[in-house]
This record gives sequence, C-alpha cells and structure tokens, in this order.
Amino acid sequence: MYDQARVLTRRGRVAADSIVLFCVGLVFIIFFAGFFARLDNWLHDNWLDLRLKFKARSSVSPGLMNAFFPIDGPSQDIVVVIIDDRSILGIPGLFQGNRYIFAQAIRNLSACKPKVIALDVFFAANSADDQAQDIELARAVADAGNVVLRAYRRDDRRMTLPYPELSRSGSPAPSYFRTHRDESIRSVSMKFTSEAGKVTPSFQTEIFRRFYNLKPADFAFKEDQLLVTLSGQQVQIPLSNGEYLWLNYDNPTRAYQTMSFYDLYNGSFQQEGLQDKLVIIGYANSMTEEKFFTPLGGNDYSPYLNALVLRNLLNRSALIPPNKVITVGMAALLLAVFLFVIFTHLNPVSFFIVSILIILTLIGGSLISLTLYKRIFDVTPTVFLLLIALSYTIGKKYYIELSEKLRIKHAFQHYVTASVVNEILKNPSKLNLHGEERNLTIFFSDIEGFTSLSEGMSPLDVVSLLNEYLSEMTEIIFKYDGLLDKYEGDAIMAVFGAPVDQKDHAIRACRCALENQKALARLREKWRQEGKPEIKARIGINTGVVVVGNMGSTMRFDYTVIGDNVNLAARLETANKLFQSEILVSDTTAGLAESVILSRCLGKLKVAGKDKQVYVYEVLAEHADSDKSFLAKATACKTTYDASQIALEKRDFAEAERLLSAHLAQHPYDNPARILHNRIKGFLIVPPPAGWENIITQDSK
Repeated sequence: MYDQARVLTRRGRVAADSIVLFCVGLVFIIFFAGFFARLDNWLHDNWLDLRLKFKARSSVSPGLMNAFFPIDGPSQDIVVVIIDDRSILGIPGLFQGNRYIFAQAIRNLSACKPKVIALDVFFAANSADDQAQDIELARAVADAGNVVLRAYRRDDRRMTLPYPELSRSGSPAPSYFRTHRDESIRSVSMKFTSEAGKVTPSFQTEIFRRFYNLKPADFAFKEDQLLVTLSGQQVQIPLSNGEYLWLNYDNPTRAYQTMSFYDLYNGSFQQEGLQDKLVIIGYANSMTEEKFFTPLGGNDYSPYLNALVLRNLLNRSALIPPNKVITVGMAALLLAVFLFVIFTHLNPVSFFIVSILIILTLIGGSLISLTLYKRIFDVTPTVFLLLIALSYTIGKKYYIELSEKLRIKHAFQHYVTASVVNEILKNPSKLNLHGEERNLTIFFSDIEGFTSLSEGMSPLDVVSLLNEYLSEMTEIIFKYDGLLDKYEGDAIMAVFGAPVDQKDHAIRACRCALENQKALARLREKWRQEGKPEIKARIGINTGVVVVGNMGSTMRFDYTVIGDNVNLAARLETANKLFQSEILVSDTTAGLAESVILSRCLGKLKVAGKDKQVYVYEVLAEHADSDKSFLAKATACKTTYDASQIALEKRDFAEAERLLSAHLAQHPYDNPARILHNRIKGFLIVPPPAGWENIITQDSK
C-alpha cells in the first residue's frame, strides 16, 4: 500500500509539472510569435534554395524532378528593361532624369505594341528648368495609352502621385514591398487604402489588370483573398491581412528576358520580341540606392522584384499565407499528446525516437506543403514545444551530468569568455587540442605610437590610461558578439564568427571598428581636458578561412585562431600607416559587408613578407548612420576617390589631380586622398613607365 501510494503521488506530481509546462509552452509560442516566424522563414528559404539547386544540378529526368520539386519557368510574357550602368554612361542626361529621354524610350516601346508598359520610375515634381520635357513625357505616356506609372507610397494611408500632367496621362499606382522581421522582402501590397477609405489597386495589381485588359469591377478584395474575374471564371489569389501577396521565390529573381534601356532608347533591338509583352522599366545600376534584400538572392532591384510579383500572378504561383490558428492548434494538440499520453507510457529512449520521428515528419511536411502545394506550413512552434517536452523527459536522467557541466561552467567562466564556455558545454570535445577550418573575420587594433606617447608618464598613469582605453574598446567588441582573443600590450585581437556561427561576422567587425573609432574620439576629448596624451588607433580587418580551436599544452591552452588570413589582418592594421587611414579591410570583408557598410577601395597592396597582392578598402561609415552630415562627408570622400582612381588607371593624371585638389579644398581631413594626391603630382612630373601597374608595396610589418 505504501509503494502504491508513493507511485500515485509521483504520477500526480509529474502530471502537475506537465500541465505547467503545457501552459508555459503555449504562452511562449504565442508571445514570441515573431521569433518563430523568423525561424519558419529561414526553413522555407532553405526549401526554396534546395529546390533551385536540385533543378540546376540534378541529373534526374525533368519529369521526375517536377513531380517532387515542381517549378514554373519564368514567364515568357514579361520583359525587364533596366536602366543599367551602360545606359547611365551612354545616354547623356539620363542620370539627371531628363524626361525627353524617357519620352523617346516610351515612344520606341509603344511602337512595338506591348500589352502594358510598367514605368517603375517615380517622377515626383515638375522640372525646375525645362517644363517642356514634362509635357513631352506626359504626351508620350498618353499616346501609348497603356502605361502604368509608379506612385510613391508614403505610409499606410498616404501616397504621392507623379507630377500632375503625367498623372493625368497614365495610370499611377503606389508600390510597396513589405519588409518582414528578417529584413527581407516576402510579400507585396496589392492595394492601397487612403485616409478617406478609398481603395486603389497597387502598382502591381494595376499592371496585372492592364495586361488582361480587365475592368476595375473585375477585381474584388476580400478578407484573405483577391477575387479576379478572368475569362468568365473567378480566380482566387490568396492574401494576408486582406492586402499582401506572399511571394514565391521558385525562380531566380533575374530569370527573365532582359534588355538595356540604352538599346530601347536608341532603337537597337528586335521590335517583334516585345509585341504583346508586359514590359517593366526601372533602375538597376551601381548608382541606384533603392535595393531590396531578398531571401535567396541578396540585394536586388525593384524591376526584378516587380517581374517576380507579376510572374507569381500570371502563373498563379503565389504562396498561400500561413494560418496562425492551425499553427498554434497543432502545437497545442501534439504537446498535449506527448506530455499526457506518450510520456506516461514510453521510456526516455523510446520517447526520444518517437519525438525525432514526429519532428522529421513535421519538417518534411513543411517541404511538401511549400513545394507541391505552394502553401506555407509553419512548424517551428510545434518542433520547439516537442523539443521542450523531449528535454523535460530526459532532463532528470541527466541531472547529475548537468550539475557537472554547471561546475565546469563556473570554473571556466573566470578565464574565457561566456561564448567559449557555452561552446565547450555544447561540445566538450572542443577541450581537446585540435582545430577546425572555418570562415571567420579577424580584427586587429593597435595604438599609433604608444611607446613615444607613454614616455614621460609614470607607469601607473600609463596603466590607467591603457586600462581605460582597453575597457572601452572591449565593451564594444562584446557588444557585437566578438570573441576577445588576446591583448598584446596596447594591441587588441578579436574574432567574429566563432565559436558561435555568425552569418554577418564581416558586418559585425566593421560596425565594431566604426564604433571603436567614434568611442576613441570621445575619449580623446575627455583626455584633452584632463591633460593626458591623445591616443589614435589603427584597425585592420580580414575575412577568410582560418583554423580555430583550443591550442596550447595539455596543462594550459587558449581558444584562438591561426592561419595566413590572420596574418593578413595584422598586416592590414599596420598598412594604415601607408594611407594614413584608421580602418583598413580586405576586399573579401568589404564585399561581404557592402550592403551595410560604406567603404572605398584605396588600391592594390603588396603585403609585407608575402607575394600576395590584395585590394584594400577603407571603412567610412554605415549606410544607415544617423549622423547625416558624417555620412554625406563619407560619401563625398568615396565618390571623389573612386573617380580619381579611375582616372589614374587611364593615366589621366591631370584629371585625377584636378579631382583631388577640388576635393581636398573642401575635405582637408581626408588623409588617404592627400596621399594619393601627392603620388599623382609626382606622376605629373615623372610619369610611370608603360605597362605600369598601380600597386602599393608594404615594406615592413
């Protein structure tokens, strides 16, 4: 009787724990719905990426591939006309927005008899100097009779139309690509509702309507769908929030018939190839700031995204949005079954096997739902709760092991960073003296002339000053989740991307460097008032494959990195002396961070002690820097330096000298520009020989 009572008591206690876990789990997935949405987006992106890779690389027959990974080909009805670098450079006045050019291009295009012309360029106001060009563009649009104009959507209830004459000649409509929690474009607005409650089709909806020559009455927006009467049949297009179409990236964003605006303007194209087509005209060049981050292809331009939207509409391939009720309901049901049924009948090993099988089934269901049925099936909340239930089941069995891990954590956290401790706890084998190759970003910082600065100061004052500097810099490194590798006197070495993976480790390192220099500027002001020496620091950053792991003896070791890419980062730190710059990065780092970080190429550097030559970049600012004045100065420095480099490569030394002279008159603080200016003035006196290559040599480490 006593044993029976004790078993019943234990079962009652487990049931109570399960009820608490069940309630907490449901509250958690509801409260952190955004977090799980990002996880599901990541999962769906991988399925789409996997499907594209299978299609591109698989040797399986196309019929079998389409059975498992069906992919609609790019719509043959869509043509994208891009205003590319060739157009900007080859058509005078295009960069300044001369509207005669656009009028001529539309007339050339209209002669080809396309079904609809989508002008993905916003003309905000009348020209200040020559309003005749405004009238000419409006006439060209009116004569074409099938042009959809892009309006500017200021917010959810307000929009700005193109200038009046143009608005009256075409069909203006607002465009809005919705940014989701992961900053990528996953949906597009299909309508606009004004403050007065008037519903207007979006830019993409109006193009779709014009392509099929439908009437406004043929479109009806319902709560979760857009109803279109097409050829006597009603087509249902799924929407979320009554407005947003979820994009299906089942083809590369640039997999469309594309032509240059240069050819359209000059008439150097085959006209029959545009008849009855849907033609989208928009900017896509190196000077276009309007870029959109896509889940699979990185940054891309508006015309290509509009082509994707129209392909989704024409092919009926848009995704069906996720149903939150189904997501939460499925999670609650499976969690209840596991906690109150399976847990009481299976041992931990069996429970583990069943849990893994169910989780794999859910993940597989996500793949099948997306690829075969174009329906988004969110499974990460359910997977999360099942993992919690699994952890709860086997947790007691490994309680002693957990206690041992906690003891290790308390012992090691005094000697290494918390991130290293967590990595050790995840994988205790990392305590062994071995490394692994990984792509990481290495950060070196050193104080300029610290030995001479510290002369005349007492040792205590030197230590105090150095500690204040290192503390401030280290806090910033930790802010961006960098791993502080070591201090070497006044030098700092840090690693980004290890031991915990960081996809944006290059961006983190560059942001850290910029904030380091800003913090150091504030410290200099403080030290100036205190009568202390003013410290300047140089930073070098490189991204590449290195060996990372625990290295040392069996008695004492450090978690660190080694490799040629580590040495290159150190050389870049000292290479700042050659350019009198503050932050130098390799071309690899600059390329990975270009979406966030503004940088300029200072030239090709032959690294000291190596035959390797690398292009080096100076980090100037973040594209989203809140200090607009600082960002404007950085942009000016980049623009002039790039232009002078182009002139230098063409051996047009006079033009390069002229550009830099004018620039330095306004920006005398631009030290790299001054260094280049001095070199070019020397070339004006003694030009380099034929076949000369512009390489800067680093003689010392």
